[in-house]
Amino acid sequence: MFDLRANEPTRNPVRRSAWFAVGALVGLTGAAIAQPHAAEGDPGRVRYDGQMVVRAVIRDAADLMLVNQVAPDCWSHTADPGPPGTWGVLDYRIDASGLEALRAVGMQVEVLIPDLQRVVDEESRRLAGGAMTRGWFDDYKSLDQVSQFVDGLIAARPEIASRETLGLSLEQREIYALRLTSPVPPDRGGKPVILINSVQHAREWITVMSTMYMADQLVNGYGVDPRVTAVLDKFEIVIVPFVNPDGYVYTWTTERYWRKNRRPNANGTFGVDNNRNWGFAWGSNNGSSGNFGSETYRGTAPFSEPENVAMRDWTLANPGVVMHLDVHSYGQYLLYSWGYTPAPAPGVGALRSLAMGMRQAILDSGGVTYNAGQCYQTLYPVSGGAIDWYYGDQNILSWTPELRGPSFSPPPSVILPTAREMYAALLWLAENYCGADVDYTGFVDSVDFDAFMAMFEAGLPSADFDHTGFVDTDDFDAFVQAFIEGC
Repeated sequence: MFDLRANEPTRNPVRRSAWFAVGALVGLTGAAIAQPHAAEGDPGRVRYDGQMVVRAVIRDAADLMLVNQVAPDCWSHTADPGPPGTWGVLDYRIDASGLEALRAVGMQVEVLIPDLQRVVDEESRRLAGGAMTRGWFDDYKSLDQVSQFVDGLIAARPEIASRETLGLSLEQREIYALRLTSPVPPDRGGKPVILINSVQHAREWITVMSTMYMADQLVNGYGVDPRVTAVLDKFEIVIVPFVNPDGYVYTWTTERYWRKNRRPNANGTFGVDNNRNWGFAWGSNNGSSGNFGSETYRGTAPFSEPENVAMRDWTLANPGVVMHLDVHSYGQYLLYSWGYTPAPAPGVGALRSLAMGMRQAILDSGGVTYNAGQCYQTLYPVSGGAIDWYYGDQNILSWTPELRGPSFSPPPSVILPTAREMYAALLWLAENYCGADVDYTGFVDSVDFDAFMAMFEAGLPSADFDHTGFVDTDDFDAFVQAFIEGC
């Protein structure tokens, strides 16, 4: 896989000269080329005239430096590592001059979307026109439409569904959760919790459609589908549709491909990347940026953003969370820690085995192939990311599904297939979680027993096996039962 840390041009004198010639052409001053602009007569809407999305084969550090200079916005990466001898492939939003610059140094570039504004126009017309659809999941939905849908699920099944407020965004929008659980009480203590969130990144519309599909299937399947009934009898599932509601609204009203939140920065720019603002391994330039205008700007401090504070505080107040899914798009990945370093995370065996199980569940459901692996090695470095905080700081198993594309505007026909495969992955994950695997090796043995005893005797929060918020003999009894049963 290519190394995004590399920052030196190639030493090949011919290619190096060509690279610097193009650099002079575009002006390597830190100013991005081909920024979107407001339309004449419609200053409230940002346009992407003359821009496209391309897939570039990265051969070396020089290519990486150039493409990051001439293209303002990296979109995603494919599961294809690229031809032999190359570092990999990247998808970028770019204009014609940037494309010419890449081709001038011999880079292999494929145009995926030749006219980005046309895609935006078609999407806007379709959504504004209220085209006839057969169901709620046939097209994308606004913030208010999702909220109404959640309230409808609660009204239909109040005995298993409820809504709670986690906090407020920077612009004072509600960050809320849909909590799903059955009336069947746990054997002891509280039920373990699976936490799922979407829309950390504003433009990733398909993520909220997928999490809402999960909610819909769980609510309507309880008492009807034996698998759903068993899962909700065992777990509470908490779904946060919008971590970044301000950014999401902005993508609907003003700038379709906006990524960050709407924080006014000191230099007149806007936005912090919520998925670089978590308080674990925060502050590294390897996987985040201190540049206000960067798409991966991490903020002024860990948890500087109210959206991250809301998620953090809710998690700390709910000690029963055992697994977490931070849903993103696009690229078809199932990623796990670490994001901030190439070193393997302790207990990576359980993360890997459960990711591989979800991958197979997606395939078995008729879905597409997802690439499961460590975030840093499989996709790119992420410092201050959600999965590292949940796993490294809170000892919660955490993954990032990167859903289907193509691009951040996949056609409506992609919504249901993507949602169905993620729902299959969720059910498999719930059915195969093993609480007695204390050391996260992927199997239960005497080492797990010894590890639990050490935590229990020290009174550590991680020994709260029955999820009541404190450690007592009931935790010991619950662990022993699970250990004997091998789960």
